[in-house]
Amino acid sequence: MMIDFDVMPCKYWSDQTKISLLQRRILVYSIQYYKLSETVISDKEYDSISRQLLQLQKTASKEDREDSQYWYVFNDFDANTGFDLYDRLTEKDQDYLTKIAILVLSNYQEKGVSQSGIKRANKSKV
Repeated sequence: MMIDFDVMPCKYWSDQTKISLLQRRILVYSIQYYKLSETVISDKEYDSISRQLLQLQKTASKEDREDSQYWYVFNDFDANTGFDLYDRLTEKDQDYLTKIAILVLSNYQEKGVSQSGIKRANKSKV
């Protein structure tokens, strides 16, 4: 799901802040999918967030793009896949974002919302 940056408090954020948020979301979802074999969003939602990041990076200033938190990972991102994003992170960022990914997964799983958890539950009923 795309973030509506026209509502409070987002409407006051800089493009750099918006880009950094989208980059972090994509990284967390990529870690969940490719490293933890779990997911809390559909491929369609991931693609939507990726397209939103690409559009924002296209319209933002070069300074906002290059000063974003994870520009070193996303400088050539084209939204086709996120499989290599984790390996491009520094070790510190890998650790930090993996902890976030695990926390997000556990929150979703407590609510029974995890996509892969739903699939497992459906398989166990068969």
